[in-house]
Amino acid sequence: MFTRLVTKSLWVRRERLLISIIAVMLGAAMVTSLLTISLDIREKMGKELRIYGANLVVLPGEGEYIDQFNATHGSIIGSVPFLYFKAEVNSKKIEFAGADLEAAKKMNPWWHIEGVLPEQEEVLPGINAANKLGLRAGDTLSIGEKSFKVSGILDTGTPDDNRIFIPMETAQQISGKSGATLVQVSVLGDIDDVIKYLENEGYKVKKIRQVAESEKALLDKTQLLMALVAFFVLSAASLSLLCTMITSVLERSREIGLMKALGCGNGRLAAIFLAEAGIMGIAGGILGYFAGLSLAQFIGMEIFDMNVSIKPEIFVLTLLISTMVAAISSLIPIRRAISIDPVVILRGE
Repeated sequence: MFTRLVTKSLWVRRERLLISIIAVMLGAAMVTSLLTISLDIREKMGKELRIYGANLVVLPGEGEYIDQFNATHGSIIGSVPFLYFKAEVNSKKIEFAGADLEAAKKMNPWWHIEGVLPEQEEVLPGINAANKLGLRAGDTLSIGEKSFKVSGILDTGTPDDNRIFIPMETAQQISGKSGATLVQVSVLGDIDDVIKYLENEGYKVKKIRQVAESEKALLDKTQLLMALVAFFVLSAASLSLLCTMITSVLERSREIGLMKALGCGNGRLAAIFLAEAGIMGIAGGILGYFAGLSLAQFIGMEIFDMNVSIKPEIFVLTLLISTMVAAISSLIPIRRAISIDPVVILRGE
């Protein structure tokens, strides 16, 4: 009898049922997409932010140079050793930087090179160093007894513009040093855990604070924004469901009065409305999950150029949230239904 009452009520009011399910579906879709993206966002956005360069600088723990950098932490996705030294060029002291310049260019994608990256017997002066020495691409530069061709001019907008970059092997030959002054490290994941790991390995570690702190702040603000959007969408869905159910109670006042006159208790009456709300919540949650998953995949491909991971726990969480929203939205209509006096209603007052 209970199932029959609920089924008949939903069927008779199927237009309003459909509107309520769509409202819950929209809220559930937003929750699913935001949860799916939110759980992946640190990794996905972290990868996006890594195009803006390293976020750690590793220095020697003892001595002046790092002979070999062999960090194997899973969150380290790239590292470039640099060897800095000064040499006299045209009676002027100029700072040189030796590195794997192909890797350094990938680590620092904002580098703008007018020309090409240097090979052996070639150099790449920063724009300030080039102006100081009067150099252009194609010129010849003498360092000690050796001559080098200027392969291009580097413009970074950083102190690197005051340096001359050369391949690491050439830098070690000129300076007589076999190690690196520092290592730029790109970390994807828990940066503090990587710092602890590197310090345990005997290195000194410094955050590139502007990058690391800006990254954390951006990720936190993005997740907060997503949570607020989900909250307001769910609130709108809840209000839509509330209005639908209140209208249903007003339309069914005589039916409710008759049921109470025939002995239907308040608990039974509340269960009927809760069952109706639960069905709307579950139906909207299931439809919303698949719609939200499609939306999350679209956002993942458009913004991060990668698929988001499908997590079964999000399906369960979406259903729970949808059902909970439907149940909460039904509380006021249930109180109104319970408060109906069958004597007054059946007398037509």
